[in-house]
Amino acid sequence: MDVVTAAAAGSVMYAFGAQPGFTEHALGSPDLLRQVVAFPIAAVAVLALEELVTMTTVTLATRRPFLAVLRHLWRTRLIVAVGETVTAGIVAVVTGLDLRALIALPAVMLIVHLALTYRLRIREERRAWEDLAVLSDALSARDLEFVLRTAAAGAVRLFGARAADIEVDGGKRLVRAGGDAGDARVVYDGPASDAPDIVESRPTVRSEFGDYATGLHGVVRLYFGGAGDELSARERVTLRTFTATLATSLDNAHAYDLLAQEARRHEVAATQDQDTGLFNRRTLLSRVAEIATGTCHVVAVRLENYDFLADQIGRDAALTLLNELAGRLCHAPGDSGSVVGRIGDAEFALIMWDVPQDAAYQRAYWTVAALRRPVATDQGVLNVRASAGMTSGAAADVAELLDAAEQVMWRAIRREQDRLVSYQTGPAHGRALDRDLVDARMSIAYEPIVDLTTGRIVMMQSVPRILYSRHDVLVADEYIYQLVMNQDGLEALARKVITRSLSAAVTWREALPQAALVVPVPARALTPRFVDGLRELLRNHAVAGSSLVLELAQPSGLPSRDVTDLLRQYGVRLLLGNYGSIQGSIQALNAATWSFLRLDPAYALDAGWRPAQAVIRAAADLAIDLDLAVIAPGITVEEERHELARLGCALGGGPLFGGEMFPSQVRNHALLWQPTALHDGAQIVRLHRTRWTTRPRRAVRQRHDG
Repeated sequence: MDVVTAAAAGSVMYAFGAQPGFTEHALGSPDLLRQVVAFPIAAVAVLALEELVTMTTVTLATRRPFLAVLRHLWRTRLIVAVGETVTAGIVAVVTGLDLRALIALPAVMLIVHLALTYRLRIREERRAWEDLAVLSDALSARDLEFVLRTAAAGAVRLFGARAADIEVDGGKRLVRAGGDAGDARVVYDGPASDAPDIVESRPTVRSEFGDYATGLHGVVRLYFGGAGDELSARERVTLRTFTATLATSLDNAHAYDLLAQEARRHEVAATQDQDTGLFNRRTLLSRVAEIATGTCHVVAVRLENYDFLADQIGRDAALTLLNELAGRLCHAPGDSGSVVGRIGDAEFALIMWDVPQDAAYQRAYWTVAALRRPVATDQGVLNVRASAGMTSGAAADVAELLDAAEQVMWRAIRREQDRLVSYQTGPAHGRALDRDLVDARMSIAYEPIVDLTTGRIVMMQSVPRILYSRHDVLVADEYIYQLVMNQDGLEALARKVITRSLSAAVTWREALPQAALVVPVPARALTPRFVDGLRELLRNHAVAGSSLVLELAQPSGLPSRDVTDLLRQYGVRLLLGNYGSIQGSIQALNAATWSFLRLDPAYALDAGWRPAQAVIRAAADLAIDLDLAVIAPGITVEEERHELARLGCALGGGPLFGGEMFPSQVRNHALLWQPTALHDGAQIVRLHRTRWTTRPRRAVRQRHDG
């Protein structure tokens, strides 16, 4: 190229009459003017030949389009060409004036070359880092698809490669970009095993990423056309920076993708039931409010024995059964004017509109009848007992209608009305809980309470249970009493519990004439009016007040001192239940005059646990100071009896002494019971607060530890 361009420049100069020589021309001579005109023309010829040869060579070597090579850094090449022409002109003028300037020409050209090379290198590095910064900013997106595709196309533009691969997740996905540096695009996106081979190119550069990341792992491959193409030191640093940025971006995008999936699952869970795919309660009501018109017919369906079946057949089989029933429920109406949803664990709702009342009632019947048909499962053929309540009203009041339908359904279930659909027009007024509890049937069981030292039965604990429905048996304790807010109803419920307990006690009173009867009652029910009625109740049953013990387990609602003093006058004693489990138990000891203190079952059963031992010791010490007897429930073996007696408990109950039994069984149990005293003669520790404070602390602790 140098020989050809020199020959072309010489030919142009010769054509203008300029010949080489060592003569100096005077300024303004015709020869000098011809050289000034010929010199730019010769420079243009040289530059044109240099660009043509260089562009052709680069095009053949890189297989890139000629126009793309021609546009690459065209401004920089133009500036360099102008600089070379000006420099050559200056040298020609200087040497024309003084030939001795040729001696300095090599040094000047070397300095110019080094300066130009340094500037070009700085410019190229700055451009590369600017491109990398732009690409890194683009890779900060949250979309995994966008990050992979942008990284592949950006690698082609950044390194001038023919193609670039981004392979992630062990080859499960490969994104390939190709094309010109200015027009790179994704040409393949899929599994790495199905990616086509790149013809006449080879992966000359490979860089893995994600070795220490917790997200996606992969590799970057760059393909070049030339056999000797290699990355420079600066490009290798750029590649490492690019792969590190890509790894971070993929981890972030992968994390955002997981968060988006979780958000979608939560969004679905907020509107649908996860087990059946039906609408949940909120979505069901909102959908009906949007599309329903006219009169709505709301049916609440309860699978009465589903919980029992689920306990027996297991969760997976229960879900299969539930989905089968949900499918029947969805197909039963058979038109678009209805919506089905799951509104409870074993409760569904069917809402219909734009249908006559009689037709809706018949559809509800057929729907519940379809649910009662046998279901074939791996455990065999199962039958589900389904009952429903139905109401009708305006579509705007669908929420109130659903509540009313549930009330109708529950009322029919509690009354044991075996009807497919119980229908009631208009609002269903709920019945007060106290009336339901008072009117419900009640069963009474008894549990012996014995003296832990002698084994003699000293009291009988009444365990009343309310038959709230055919599937719900509720123990009459503080968990039920807390829901009754009507004072009259609460007193009526407590009176019923005491009356039934006294009546049932007649069956065993002759066998245990000295045993006291313990009856749990709500503390809020103890009012002067109730105490007066209790006196009449004891007189009617011919029972002395000293044989009745009322158990209270609600320190926050304890009766006043006047009421407790009145009970003491009648001989009725009080028992503080569940000591240690309720905040304020210590304050409750000073709120009334107690005769007994019952430990919370959790502490009594865990007497081997050090904190439980501390609670039992504290209860025993307080009981002794207040002249109380501590009762330990739930004793199952003799070792527990010995341990609790050693800790200071005077009385106890549990399976070891008979456990709960029907009134008819108490008499036989009392006749057959053989009291057994503690074999090791263990005595209950008796401490008094005055002696506690006068003795040294170490001695008291030794005696307290037995």
